[in-house]
Amino acid sequence: MATKSENSKKKIENSKTEDTAVTEPPKKSSPTSAKATAGKKAASSMEELLANAGYTLKGIKKGDTVTGMITRVSGHEIALNIGGKTEGVVMDRELETYKDMLSHLKAGDSVIAQVIVAENDRGQSVLSIRKSLLEKRWQNLTGVQKAGEAIDVVLREPVRGGVLVDYGGIRGYIPMSQLDSSLSKQLDKVTGRRIKVKVIEVDAATNRLVFSQRAITEEAALSKQKELLDAITVNNTVEAAITGVAPFGAFAKFSVEKDSVKHDIEGLIHISEIAWEKVDDPNQYLKSGDTLKVKIIGVDAATGKVTLSVKQLLPDPWEHVLDQFEKDSQIKGKVTRTTPYGIFVELTPGVEGLIHISKVTPGTEPKAGDEITCIVEDVKPDQRKISLSMALTEKPIGYR
Repeated sequence: MATKSENSKKKIENSKTEDTAVTEPPKKSSPTSAKATAGKKAASSMEELLANAGYTLKGIKKGDTVTGMITRVSGHEIALNIGGKTEGVVMDRELETYKDMLSHLKAGDSVIAQVIVAENDRGQSVLSIRKSLLEKRWQNLTGVQKAGEAIDVVLREPVRGGVLVDYGGIRGYIPMSQLDSSLSKQLDKVTGRRIKVKVIEVDAATNRLVFSQRAITEEAALSKQKELLDAITVNNTVEAAITGVAPFGAFAKFSVEKDSVKHDIEGLIHISEIAWEKVDDPNQYLKSGDTLKVKIIGVDAATGKVTLSVKQLLPDPWEHVLDQFEKDSQIKGKVTRTTPYGIFVELTPGVEGLIHISKVTPGTEPKAGDEITCIVEDVKPDQRKISLSMALTEKPIGYR
């Protein structure tokens, strides 16, 4: 049994414990932790839990444009993280159709995609990155053209006037005049062949893309041609063969001798050097395979280019123009073109006169192709100019 003194001691200790419990204030939780605890208790769905964690789940629908990061690239799949509850995958048919463009993509790349299917049977979003890839490719083509770089294209099929080609999903065109001569002779065997070309025209707005294979072969030829320029004499006349005709002129090949060895050199007959009269279509004057005499009128040592002329070997129609056209005489001519400042009339091949617009009665302007009678007002052979006026076809009012 406990003694009286022991019981008294226990009562005193209990009394101290009770006093301490009363005097110490209870610990209070912070407002932030209280709200967080309340929020966790209130969450009743996955969306609420994600919101409490600070993560927002993106909702997407067909037709949306999204930005995603590539997470996986394989031969049969490209996966993107687009911020959804599952990843997005690129359409199957794009993997085959645009495999050349897609082959440059890697994990970590950011791309813009269009949503084709919001969610397939595996819960993935089906995406198309064709548009963004093509936009980048068009931008790249513009840069390639400015830099003068060579690129590879695949020949698809010959068409009228040239060949259709494919450049990473973009269809382009090589005109016949821009094909290498050896390739142009076997167009029935070109499909699927890969060749190097240069970009000569690019316009994404009109989907126009024109290449030149000839620019590649010419570059190599010009490099070799530079070594032969000292064997060329300007103003010499040489026998040449037409190798190609273009809207801007014709290419002709002739031979020079250096170190007792004959070498072929190609030059350009510009459209303005084909004939004395205005030439609209070089094909009406020259054909591939034609052989003719040309005059060497220019050599560019920096580029290796040679300029030729046909018309400078022909009589200049302006030399005897004063013998043909007298002042105040009437002459018939054919209207070649009309301009805001006057009407040009061809009097003989290579000789044109101008009827100033102030000498034409409004509403009676002749059209290109019309044959009209003119009056010669002035002839200036040194300036290659003839001033004309319209001949009267009826008596003026008040004439006696």
